[in-house]
Amino acid sequence: MQWYHYTILAIVIILVIYFLISYEIYKKIFISFNKKRKPLVDQSLEFYACSYDWFLNIPKEDVYIHSYDNLKLHGIYIPPLDKNTDNLAIVIHGYQSCAEDMVIIAKLYSDLGFKILLIDLRGHGQSEGKFTSMGYYEKYDLKKWINFALRNYGSTSKILLHGVSMGAAMSMLVTDIITRENIEYLILDSGFTNFKESLICSLKKKYLKIFLPAVSIFTFIFHKFTLKKISPIKAMKKNTKPFLIIQGEKDKPVPVSMAKELYEASPITEKDILLVENAPHAKAFEIDKDLVTNTIIKKVTKTFNIKKANIKFCEKEQIKK
Repeated sequence: MQWYHYTILAIVIILVIYFLISYEIYKKIFISFNKKRKPLVDQSLEFYACSYDWFLNIPKEDVYIHSYDNLKLHGIYIPPLDKNTDNLAIVIHGYQSCAEDMVIIAKLYSDLGFKILLIDLRGHGQSEGKFTSMGYYEKYDLKKWINFALRNYGSTSKILLHGVSMGAAMSMLVTDIITRENIEYLILDSGFTNFKESLICSLKKKYLKIFLPAVSIFTFIFHKFTLKKISPIKAMKKNTKPFLIIQGEKDKPVPVSMAKELYEASPITEKDILLVENAPHAKAFEIDKDLVTNTIIKKVTKTFNIKKANIKFCEKEQIKK
């Protein structure tokens, strides 16, 4: 063999190894993300126990829709304390989570008098699906959930979207594809600007980012989207919905700089950002429940015309007037 044959062989071997490693990274993120993992929320902990006990004992209903690609998607509907309310909160969990992990948030909105719809994202919880797209296709699922809610729980419903991490990304992305005016407010907890940039931030071994171009090739081959296409900040540049961004100051996958970019990107003036000290990714509510709760109440009661006298917290003494 000539020297250039060895060179070509070496290049081929390097490329094969490169794409094999990239494929494994792709599978871990988008396909095998929910295999053999512990629940993200331990409902037996004191912090969550009260809300989970409430959830187990209240009236609720399992509901289902079919996605655009015919997946059976699961949700949980919780009727309101005030049967005459038009206020509806759709609560959206994040990556590797599930609807029941968001029960503590659901209780907050139930105590505020909202109808509640908790949803399991595709491939999560009780919903069907063999892959996640980190919000790219899930935004169409959320659009179907919104239409389902308006058909079944009142066409005049005033909708609040509360999303955490990927759920926040979906809440931003859906505003770019939905024409209904029913969405009144967005609560965006730990939402990223662009998934590729968030993925780079979350890598413990930064050299692994050299594999992301090939990972993007695999997502395009198998799912028809690239990493850069998952870009909530593009939707925020056209966003006309009032919003509150909740951001932990110690968030690594979604640094504070991303929250500030999202805040500045939206042309709307009715917007706020809450930075929570010492909070890692998607843990702001857990780190400082009173601060986050009081901030949400302040914004939501104004937007949805809720009288503070009608708020029914079981831990009411913890809520500042």
